[in-house]
Amino acid sequence: MEELEKEELQTRVLNAIKSRNAKELKEIFDTVPNIDIAEAVEEVDDVASLLYIFRVVDNEYSAEFFAELPSEQQEKIINAFTDKELIELINNSFADDIVDTLEEMPANVVSRVLKVCPKDMRKDVNTLLNFKENTAGSVMTTEYIEMRENTSVKDAIATIREKGRDAETVYTIFVRDAKRTLVGTVDLDELIFAKEDEKLEDIMNRDFVTCSVNDDQEEVANMFKRYDLNAMAVVNTENKIVGIITIDDVVDIIVEEANEDIARLNAVSSMDEPYLKTPIFKLVLKCAPWILVLMVLQVFSAMILSRFEDSIGQFAILAVFTPLIMDAGGNSGGQTTTMIVRSLSLEEFDKKDYFKVIWKEFRVAAIIGGLVSLFAFGWLMLEMSVGIISTESVIERATAMGANPYAYMSLVAALVAMTLFVTMIISRLVGCSLPFLAKLVHLDPAVVCGPITTTLVDIISLITYFLLWTQIIGPVLGF
Repeated sequence: MEELEKEELQTRVLNAIKSRNAKELKEIFDTVPNIDIAEAVEEVDDVASLLYIFRVVDNEYSAEFFAELPSEQQEKIINAFTDKELIELINNSFADDIVDTLEEMPANVVSRVLKVCPKDMRKDVNTLLNFKENTAGSVMTTEYIEMRENTSVKDAIATIREKGRDAETVYTIFVRDAKRTLVGTVDLDELIFAKEDEKLEDIMNRDFVTCSVNDDQEEVANMFKRYDLNAMAVVNTENKIVGIITIDDVVDIIVEEANEDIARLNAVSSMDEPYLKTPIFKLVLKCAPWILVLMVLQVFSAMILSRFEDSIGQFAILAVFTPLIMDAGGNSGGQTTTMIVRSLSLEEFDKKDYFKVIWKEFRVAAIIGGLVSLFAFGWLMLEMSVGIISTESVIERATAMGANPYAYMSLVAALVAMTLFVTMIISRLVGCSLPFLAKLVHLDPAVVCGPITTTLVDIISLITYFLLWTQIIGPVLGF
């Protein structure tokens, strides 16, 4: 929504609550998505105002609206609800939404919710709560439609009409045999266009895709993308269906995983709450440890600079270009790491393709390195010629040696250009190798590769720079 529309909706909702205008509030819920209404009331602290919404709005909206509220408001509402109201809310909610809510709640609130849960719902919620975080089992829902393989199309449609509103989706029907083993799936459109007397076993898709309860949620999301699914069955070791994952769950997974990867690639712990609602001290704890770790790692860069302190003292212009070289290398390595982590997460290739990727990145790096080094040589010559970069130490050395200052400037520019060429190649090879190495030792590439790539490339680029100086350019200039 546009910012102006958000403000107008917020004003409209708050006025309806304040004036206890039930008709206006119902009209808002009939015409505006629940997520937008939840955002409009996120600043409301008065429990009575929040309760008024639930006591006025129809049940078909209230459960979904509750699921969109921040956890602080959810806790206040649960504590203020009577047992009857809480049972009514639970009966209109999906088990996975209840689990998402309870994961953020203190133990006493969880206990109360489970206490009033209907027996079947309590069993489902407890099951979901006990699955390992970020697995298929932890994000699945247990509200789905399953039928026997010998069910007729006519009876199947009647069942959907009877039970469909309580299911997470009616677009995919899961078919089982007498032993409750999953044997196929039927899409709603196939059901509608089939003859009434046909059996589900006659029209079902036997070549279906499933996942295990312990599969990582990111792998599940990739399966949805690969096979273009709307829903997928989650099965146990005996191939019996225990729940389903739907496309709306996958959208949440993709957003969550993307946010985590972005945060980790930039050396920040992932955020559990919106930025403006995260306490300052919590932000400090998320950022400071990484900064301290990277400072410790950067001691190697400082050590290299100290080893070549004499060279820098004799020819001060060397120090001018170290930030340029380190930044260029870090940026190049970071680009590669981001692309490889993304491709690995999307399963565009796997560990066995390492040498193909290395060979491709080497060619890319050689071309980029050539372009960067040529540009750097010309640009640095221009900057030194017009005085943007001070060349006093170069002119003094050239004068002492009876040489042309521009010849010495060109050698300095060539030193930087050669360093950048080597750095581009090494940084991209390091940037694409680390994600593979992380996968090999079963670590999250996004966690490991961002900060380590930058640090390694800084060290390598400095070593390259000063080795080229001491072994090639320095002796030519008489050092």
